[in-house]
Amino acid sequence: MKIFVKLALFTVLIAFASCKDSFVNVDNPTAISTSNYPNTISDLEQLLTGVYGTQHATGIFGRAIGPYSTYLWDHTTDLSWQGSPNWIQMGQNNALPSDAFLQQIWPDLWRGVQRCNTLLAGVERVNAKASATDQATISLIKGQALYLRAWYYFYLTTFWGESFIVDGAGGDKMGVPIVTAVANNLAETQVARSTVKQCWDFIISDLKAAETLLGTQTWTAATDKHKVTGWGVKAFLGKVYVFTQDWANAKTYLGNVIAGSGKSLVAFDVYKNMFNGQNEFNSESLVELNLNVDMVYGGQDLSMGSMIGTLIAPTYVGDNGAPIASAWSNVFPHAKNIARFGFNLGHYFPQGTTTANIANVDPTYITKSKAARANKTVDPRLWVACLQPYVDSMVVSGVKRPISHYLDITEIDMEAWSFRKYINLAGTELEVNRSNGDNILWLRLADIYLLYAETLTHTGDNAMALEYVNKVHRRAYGLPVDSPSAIDYKSLTDQTIAPDDVLKNNPLRYERWAEFFGEFNWWYDVCRWKIGDKEAAYYQKIRGGTIQFDPAIDYAQPIPINEITANANMKQNPGY
Repeated sequence: MKIFVKLALFTVLIAFASCKDSFVNVDNPTAISTSNYPNTISDLEQLLTGVYGTQHATGIFGRAIGPYSTYLWDHTTDLSWQGSPNWIQMGQNNALPSDAFLQQIWPDLWRGVQRCNTLLAGVERVNAKASATDQATISLIKGQALYLRAWYYFYLTTFWGESFIVDGAGGDKMGVPIVTAVANNLAETQVARSTVKQCWDFIISDLKAAETLLGTQTWTAATDKHKVTGWGVKAFLGKVYVFTQDWANAKTYLGNVIAGSGKSLVAFDVYKNMFNGQNEFNSESLVELNLNVDMVYGGQDLSMGSMIGTLIAPTYVGDNGAPIASAWSNVFPHAKNIARFGFNLGHYFPQGTTTANIANVDPTYITKSKAARANKTVDPRLWVACLQPYVDSMVVSGVKRPISHYLDITEIDMEAWSFRKYINLAGTELEVNRSNGDNILWLRLADIYLLYAETLTHTGDNAMALEYVNKVHRRAYGLPVDSPSAIDYKSLTDQTIAPDDVLKNNPLRYERWAEFFGEFNWWYDVCRWKIGDKEAAYYQKIRGGTIQFDPAIDYAQPIPINEITANANMKQNPGY
């Protein structure tokens, strides 16, 4: 908390440096002022902690990334709670400039950029009088700051950039403002939007500079485990090259990460629980956001945890057999996602059932479901990502409770499962939902493998691309990753387990969807591949209404109205 307070005070002091004693007594030797802070490496480390901490602010991974944004746009979720028109509109791909959720995300991402710029200015100040030994340490801090600025710009550009770069087009569309210094006056905040290409070039420039400064840096101290490594930067850079369709550089960087990072896919038994507060910073993880259960500041920006679990919390069977929410339980996996994993075993309630109660569950459904799980006739990743009603369970106040048909889902014949990823299965009920400490595996080797496979399809090596797709596929079924198996795809157009036209005969796309379901990734693939209209045709509707995806508009989100009002040079995205 002291770090956050100190950072906040320093930020305010920059903005009000001319206020002198009317704002703060700068003659007090214990006060923070722009003349004596930051002054040491310790000061820079404090600022750096604040920059990392902003990643789980409320508008980012503290709550909004996922349930308030990408989960809605790509239909990872459907809505149990119907009390928010904003939420329903987002799920229909009908976001508005006045949307309350976007007005949380936009300023928190810019807060991250501003804190990076504050830190980078401090780096130059402290470095100017540092010893050679200290300069080496300062270079590592600078490298992390540049990486983090690229990280925040990645979200700003992918959410609000008018277009992705696809087949060489889209780079001239509107991106977001590029800001490299803290504003000293109102005029300096009136920054116009750069182009999409300029934004991606800026991200790449920061990552290349970070790569030079960090090299192959790793961190061994427990207090440093949250810091990005040199290989994490390289992996992120490889991903950016895929997103900008720079296939030559993507092949080089992703190939180097695979060959040189020392990372490997974890076994399935490790994989299935690594999103649940277990197996953190494992051999597969390249970039990981470190969270901790924090019951003091749960639900606040000062929290060391995340409230995502509050929104996606499972529902369970109460004493009377009916569903009970374990927290807010606002969203649940869209029913169409269950079928996409190959689950087609009927429904847990017999036809004609009118009440969601465990007494009404069809026992043959339970038997068939357990057999499908044991025999792997359904993609095993379904049960990594989701909790199955009346088959799976959670612990509530020391008592094992079956997962229920999701609370408030009046459609009794709907597949109303609960999320499993990013639920702390081993915690108390409050820890599960209110202040989740499950680390966010932001970039892992399976992602690199599939991005590499995609890159190889564009650089003339389909055979090796298929092998990297199969490596991820094999792990999902608990098989040796590097050995051919009976479940291998035979070609890049082989039939998958998915029933729909988007994924049925595209193993690469299916594996990206299934492997990262619930991990905040699919929306970017939808945008990159321009399949939003096809996805809308598959999902059709959410509980609040019909999905209305417009390919001319909906790949980019509306700039929040507050920003349009505050920045005279800000232009709105087309269609809003």
